[in-house]
Amino acid sequence: MKKMFLPLLVPTLLGVSACSPSNDSKTTASDASKELAVSTSSNFDSVYNNISDADIREPLKILASDEFEGRLPTTEGEKKTIDYLVSEFQKVGLKPGNGDSYLQKVALMEITADPNMTMTIGDNTFAYKEDMVASSKREQDSISLENSELVFVGYGVNAPEYEWNDYEGLDVEGKTVVILVNDPGFENPESGKFQGTTMTYYGRWSYKYEEASRQGAAGAIIVHETAPASYGWSVVANSWSGPQYGLVSKDKGASRVAVEGWLTLDAAKKVFTDAGLNFDEEKSKAMQGPYHKPMNIAASVTVNNTFKKSESNNVIATLPGSTFPDEHVIYTAHWDHLGKDESKEGDQIYNGAHDNATGTAAILAMAKAYSGLSPAPKRSVSFLVVTAEEQGLLGSKYYADHPVIPMDKTVANLNMDAMNVLGKQKMWPLWAWANLNLKAILKLQRLNKVEH
Repeated sequence: MKKMFLPLLVPTLLGVSACSPSNDSKTTASDASKELAVSTSSNFDSVYNNISDADIREPLKILASDEFEGRLPTTEGEKKTIDYLVSEFQKVGLKPGNGDSYLQKVALMEITADPNMTMTIGDNTFAYKEDMVASSKREQDSISLENSELVFVGYGVNAPEYEWNDYEGLDVEGKTVVILVNDPGFENPESGKFQGTTMTYYGRWSYKYEEASRQGAAGAIIVHETAPASYGWSVVANSWSGPQYGLVSKDKGASRVAVEGWLTLDAAKKVFTDAGLNFDEEKSKAMQGPYHKPMNIAASVTVNNTFKKSESNNVIATLPGSTFPDEHVIYTAHWDHLGKDESKEGDQIYNGAHDNATGTAAILAMAKAYSGLSPAPKRSVSFLVVTAEEQGLLGSKYYADHPVIPMDKTVANLNMDAMNVLGKQKMWPLWAWANLNLKAILKLQRLNKVEH
């Protein structure tokens, strides 16, 4: 049965097997056809037809089981996860991807905020996890905002390539910026701004905190809305409470804003009302173009921290290429989730079946399929399963800064996150379509009636 994930798996499996390295980025349909003719003389059909839903379903069940404790980095759940992944890669004959090791060590700073906190803004007192969350990336026992002036900065974006700067002409030194989630294109796709409903990096919460830090702000608060965030408040409350991780930094987090937080939409609307502003009207203005406005209201919060250095792991395995083994196509997924909340009664484990046991299980299914190909793909195929995605793409950031495979030998990266669980799909999107040579291959796939 090929119901859940193969719309993604099969085209990429076919594409990498068929494409040969070339210095000419203008791969033609004719060139691809010749390569495809070679690849179809292999055992591709047999490998494809032997892929079953069990290849994904079984590892998904294991990874999302209570035994793995929610796969939080640096815990026993991590140890069980990486041991399982290494064992599965070894079973299908993949080689260690980092010298003689399947692991890449990632040094993390674990910071846990005391949940006994409130945030006051004007006359409102907001409760932790109910109305707001707050934390700090600074390695300090206690850090506070005291009557910090709020400034609404729209989407908090400084993007020269889109001619958009919400901070232009604004001094936010020592102030706290209030920021909308996502980017200006999401709820105004007809405007042609940014990438429409496709979130750019400027829409990510991690970027917003980073940009606020570059601007010299004391604090940054994101207003949560379910549709543009693509997840509900419970995800924010659970993800931004408990241990928080960051990469170990030389300045001990001093370059970050002092406090990073979120407000629920209802809490934010109260704040805007108390400031004499209408949230919906201000948001509408922010969608039209670069925008900021002083709110003439102040926020106070104290974050008490405990922190310690810890170590997590990216997992990397490689199937050496038959002709160009030094060139790699890399499949990625993140293995981590949120762990467990021992303050809860009953079920305490966040199992993370969809996010991202599905993508990790798909990695294992791809590894099994590739290892069965004869002849092997011309390029090496590597499988990189990264840590601490839920904490801000930390495993990916660490790998990008310390690549095991040189960037000039990395041909493509295909990421799998929260895979399709809705059944067979007629369409699937390719981002950065114009920059990929898969276009001709996928057209040929359709012409040759390779069904998925």
